[in-house]
Amino acid sequence: MSKRSVTRPLWILLLLFSWSGLVLGATTGKIAGTVKDAESGEGLPGANVVLEGTTMGAASNIDGDYFIINIPPGEYAVRVTMMGYAPVVVENVVVRIDRTTTVDLELKAQVLDVGGEVTVTAEREVVRMDVSFTQTNLSA
Repeated sequence: MSKRSVTRPLWILLLLFSWSGLVLGATTGKIAGTVKDAESGEGLPGANVVLEGTTMGAASNIDGDYFIINIPPGEYAVRVTMMGYAPVVVENVVVRIDRTTTVDLELKAQVLDVGGEVTVTAEREVVRMDVSFTQTNLSA
């Protein structure tokens, strides 16, 4: 067997593997941005950023930055919520393959209405289930 007849199948195999990488290349996109307070302009940590109608989302970091990866291409509505702020929805956000779509958001503070006064009364258990010994309680 000649050297040429052995190397030819190796080259063909190498070409097939390299082409499969092109065919199976990236098929998703990314949304990234910053969530800020509308009045102060400071980043809001812990804001929830969700793509409506999906299970995809993220929480903003300490600087208010977030990113959502592996998003199939298409058009989405981005919903941002955070306790103490009015929710914001940005519609018609287009995600393209191998691209990052930037969506920066500003949230306005909102007063929470709890619906009146809430009274919480704490009581001690009569019998503690986690104690396995005799216990005596003395009061003044």
